[in-house]
Amino acid sequence: MRNDTADYGVRRTRMVDDQLVARGLRSDDVLAAMRSVPRHLFVPPELVTEAYVDAPLPIGLGQTISQPYMVALMTELLGVDVRSRVLEIGAGSGYQTAVLAEVAGEVYALELLAPLAERARAVLARLGYQNTHTAIADGSGGWPEMAPFDAVLVAAAASQAPPALLRQLSDGGRLVMPLGHPHRDQVLTVFQRVGDEFRERRDTRCRFVPLVSDEPADQDRRGGVRRGGGAAPGAPQVAPPVRGATEQEVAVMKTVAVRVSGMVQGVYYRASACREGERLGLRGWVGNMSDGGVALHLQGDPAVVDAMLGWCRVGPPAARVSRVEVGDAEPDESLSHFEVR
Repeated sequence: MRNDTADYGVRRTRMVDDQLVARGLRSDDVLAAMRSVPRHLFVPPELVTEAYVDAPLPIGLGQTISQPYMVALMTELLGVDVRSRVLEIGAGSGYQTAVLAEVAGEVYALELLAPLAERARAVLARLGYQNTHTAIADGSGGWPEMAPFDAVLVAAAASQAPPALLRQLSDGGRLVMPLGHPHRDQVLTVFQRVGDEFRERRDTRCRFVPLVSDEPADQDRRGGVRRGGGAAPGAPQVAPPVRGATEQEVAVMKTVAVRVSGMVQGVYYRASACREGERLGLRGWVGNMSDGGVALHLQGDPAVVDAMLGWCRVGPPAARVSRVEVGDAEPDESLSHFEVR
């Protein structure tokens, strides 16, 4: 077992037997993958002891690593094998990517939040996976340059399947994703392409974080993928390391004013946002608005500001975000840290 101990191996075996086999999962390949992939390496250090519990866990930026049963179920529903090319939308921690890499031939994983994409890439490289390709992109546009795919897995909820992802399926290919309201129960749904038609089958109830899209101004209209320095038009960016800005880079730092609407007061949104801003090393502030919303001022490295915007779209567990408005703002040189106002 890769970079692992016997104790964690025992926990994984128990997880597979108690959480997966006991609930009816039967694919030998998927069960073997779940026994092999060290989930504890994909969770934050403070949650390592909880890595094999029957629940999703927070990984920062308002995102989660999915419940082991859901990871296994979605993989099984894809019906992939070593000949398959798989597109994963919302790579997050990279755990689902690793499970897919154990059963499929090639896995192309997209993650919009740069810190998560880089962290996932690093763990996958550490574990020696050579059949995974991680990039930063708005997943709703897919990865057209690498299409078609035999399977597409979307680990985030939306009201409908993004048309670009359906178009990138090969004939006979399957797309699996949760459909429904992003803050209520959803239904795990399977789409199978048959010629130019898509057959839809609903499987089980679930709950995922929302499918996060990039800001409209940053999208490539032909594919929804964020462009970056030197990238071909429409091509996802290979995830770069995320680091703080040096004095020479202050000129390219990003400053935005944010307005968040919904059920965001009285749910620890400000305190949670402050902790996240401090963790990311941003300068700025968060405060309540008289209309019931929350205002934020964010300034820092563009990739880190984008990561914080991703967190703002979800917020703490009790919040229900309905709208996030983002506009350019002037830098405030008096700010030295992140605070609540």
